[in-house]
Amino acid sequence: MKIAVIGSINMDMIFQVKRLPQKGETLLADHYRTVPGGKGANQAVAAARLGADVTMIGALGKDGFGDQLMEHLNIEKVNTEGVMRTETPSGNASITIDKEGHNTIMVYPGANYDVTEKWIDDKLYLVEDAEWVMFQLETPLLTVEYGIKRLKALGKRILLNPAPAQILPDSLYPLIDIITPNETELSLLSGVENTDMGVQALLKKGVNQVVVTLGEKGSIAVNEDKTTKGKPFAVHAIDTTAAGDTFNAALLIALMKEKSMTDALSFANAAGALATTKMGAQSSLPTDLEVQELIKKGMK
Repeated sequence: MKIAVIGSINMDMIFQVKRLPQKGETLLADHYRTVPGGKGANQAVAAARLGADVTMIGALGKDGFGDQLMEHLNIEKVNTEGVMRTETPSGNASITIDKEGHNTIMVYPGANYDVTEKWIDDKLYLVEDAEWVMFQLETPLLTVEYGIKRLKALGKRILLNPAPAQILPDSLYPLIDIITPNETELSLLSGVENTDMGVQALLKKGVNQVVVTLGEKGSIAVNEDKTTKGKPFAVHAIDTTAAGDTFNAALLIALMKEKSMTDALSFANAAGALATTKMGAQSSLPTDLEVQELIKKGMK
């Protein structure tokens, strides 16, 4: 199972508080730590932990965070030949998490915005054997557009996780095999608040499959032929960071194993749920065994 991920790599600075601050308010944090993150890297590490052969294409600064993040990707057995080092500081995120596991996130893109069309061209040889290529929107949109068009022309299957949400050109949708918005992102992309209407709007734009993550309500997958619902898994959530990234990676892993969409959503929902039970982004990503155990418990 070979997957390529083109996207962001960040260092997350996590502040744990009893409640999220109000406008203009200063709070003292109960705990602080740094954890490797970034949507692209989260998805790459999640896929690697679930058994895939993963190549990461992205950028890091020539700084301490960059050194730590590169080392971590290598430890997780992600191929980092496609990760450049630039003079721009490494991307980072400031994450505030309350006692209920809800969060606010502020991201500085940094070196992630040095991922250019030329860098994708230079590293195309690294994705020749990839069955799927995953994108997010924490690198420049022009680079994402170019990468999807270039790789689709080479016959690659494309998953786009449209986060952070932004308006996409209509010409991009027909090139996307699976798009995975949450409800907020779906509303922004489609221009309507109703989930069913929003899904249909994206299908009309040409996307092959729309998979919507619904948080505690599970998920749904819709194409022109059918709608498949994925049941949620009850866990004690303490931090929702990277739950969506884990879902995306797990969904592809299951589909690459030729699982039905029902089983793929179950696997992805279980993996995403497990990611909420530990603090941090990549520190919370589950293994295949952990996911299988949760699925078995859910069947009892």
